[in-house]
Amino acid sequence: MLFTAFCLAQDAAGQTRAAPPVDPAAGPRPIPGPVYESAAFSRAVARGTRTRSGVPGPGYWVQHPRYAITATLNPARARLDGRETVVYRNHSPDSLRQIAVYLRQNVFAAGSPRRDPAPITGGVTLGGVTVNGRTVLAAPPPTPAKPVTAPPRAGPAPDQYTVDGTVMWIALGHPLAPGDSLTLGCAWSYTPPPAPADGREGHDGHVFFMGYWYPQIAVYDDVDGWATDPYLLEAEFYMDPADYDVRLTVPRGWVVGATGTLANAAAVLSAPARDSLAAARTSGRVIRVPTAAAGAGSVTWHFSAADVRDFAWGTSDQYAWDATRALITGAGGAADTVDINSFFRLSAPAAAWRVGGARFTRDAIQQMSAYLWPYPYPQMTSMEGVLASGGMEYPMMFLMQPWADTLSLAGDVMHETGHMWFPMQVGSNETRYPWMDEGFTQFDVAQGMRVLYGEPRVGGRPNDSETGQRALYLRTVRAGQDTPLMTPGGGDAYPEDLYFVMYYDKTAQVLAALRAVLGAETFHRGFVEYGRRWIGRHPQPYDFFNSMNAAAGRDLGWFWTTWFYQGWPLDQAIDSVAVTGDSVTVGIADRGLAPLPVLLAVTRADGSVQRVTVPVDAWLGGARRAQVRVAREPRIVRVEIDPEGLFPDVDRTNQIWTPH
Repeated sequence: MLFTAFCLAQDAAGQTRAAPPVDPAAGPRPIPGPVYESAAFSRAVARGTRTRSGVPGPGYWVQHPRYAITATLNPARARLDGRETVVYRNHSPDSLRQIAVYLRQNVFAAGSPRRDPAPITGGVTLGGVTVNGRTVLAAPPPTPAKPVTAPPRAGPAPDQYTVDGTVMWIALGHPLAPGDSLTLGCAWSYTPPPAPADGREGHDGHVFFMGYWYPQIAVYDDVDGWATDPYLLEAEFYMDPADYDVRLTVPRGWVVGATGTLANAAAVLSAPARDSLAAARTSGRVIRVPTAAAGAGSVTWHFSAADVRDFAWGTSDQYAWDATRALITGAGGAADTVDINSFFRLSAPAAAWRVGGARFTRDAIQQMSAYLWPYPYPQMTSMEGVLASGGMEYPMMFLMQPWADTLSLAGDVMHETGHMWFPMQVGSNETRYPWMDEGFTQFDVAQGMRVLYGEPRVGGRPNDSETGQRALYLRTVRAGQDTPLMTPGGGDAYPEDLYFVMYYDKTAQVLAALRAVLGAETFHRGFVEYGRRWIGRHPQPYDFFNSMNAAAGRDLGWFWTTWFYQGWPLDQAIDSVAVTGDSVTVGIADRGLAPLPVLLAVTRADGSVQRVTVPVDAWLGGARRAQVRVAREPRIVRVEIDPEGLFPDVDRTNQIWTPH
């Protein structure tokens, strides 16, 4: 009894606590602390590959494989057969005893772990694996009778491989030393899953799109080593920059759109088709490219792409093909021409594509180049089909649903095109930190759509504007479902019903709030500088935080902790307005949990507006109230917090005061 009583007393003392009340009179508020790096990031700083200024360290490195791939699609069998050779040089300072290779189509194999239902296709069939020309055999399967309490089995023996879900591990006979290279060979085949599959690739009748279709070496980076999170259908991908030489054999009369540039146009395109592409490039008009009629046999399309993180392609005998160009202003004011290709079916559900497929793709490339930095690739391809909703990005191309509404298509195109910057150039880990690409792109979309189509506007997708993003995010906050963006485990650990609104819309709103804190010019300069310095590299969240701290010239730890590590609501309110002699005192209450500056506008009878800012420091000491004193005359007719709606406050009704 005494022991029980003692434990109960201890439990009572150590119980968790309710969140601080929103009543400003009821007690102290939580104070955000500093951002603490992961131990792995701190080790990278000590080794000189990272810094705490947001700049890559002097010893930074990144791996850069070279792929040569040949593949043949048999539409009648819905089967793709491929063979590849990969030259992999070890740019790291570590000796690598094994190589990790993604076989992402294995997510469609029976028994493979996944977060969502998916069609079963059998996954990847390996026809042979070699390292430096030497055959690597599959390791023997574990003994079926092995008890669950037994220690985990060891990895494959040297010169063997094992396949664990969507990742293949190859144990090397000899470690790959720093600066040395190896050549990996692999033959494989698989059945593209029927649409909508994973919402990223697959086939729908005679429309095929091949994404995540070839064995791809996983990222080995300076912070985490091998990054081999399994593909579970929810979170997206992490990939190294690489070079690709790809030959794709399809039936004669089928057109192919792909990452990279077509190297054998004369062999696969008719003279009228080549003339149409040339006219589109020189005139800037949207021109329909004639496609060949179906015929016997097959033809091989040859594409090459340098310094891209992936290679994807689509093909069909049902596509119309529109082409135009985008003009990009590069360094020194020189104009650069980007070829624009758009492939789509002439169907009612895809009606918007024939109006705007090529035009919207061109507009998005030009607008994103103006807002961020110039688009670096020679072409951009938009492709309709396979997907039931939204779109999916790949280097130099994207796949999208068959929109009938033009403004919705324009917004979706802006989003997928925006991914050509984040993560196609700025190669963050989408699996663990989806906000670093989806959220950044969502923010960028709102900037581009505002310029091209104005705001407010009627129609289209709500999440393509800052006001729409804010409404979607705040609806979730008011439901008590705000969730930290830095949730451990990354995107695959995130609640599925909150994945979009948090990673996309919350992040976009956080960036908008940061812009208001820093000022538009400082924010934009810092945001673009962060992106530029990490092109072709792998930034971590701390690199973004540190880069923006440097641009701001101060530690923004309170901001990062509040908006990335917590699910705290913002609720600033006008508490009182009182006349004292020849002045007026405005009482401001911070009723939420998220600290931000207070942007106060005092409107007077003569039409003048006085702006007063209460710095965030007013709240970082734990206070719940602050006061602002302004002159009594000219007569005050309105007092409002954040009249432009720059911050995502949960209750706008308590932010306005007018005299009775």
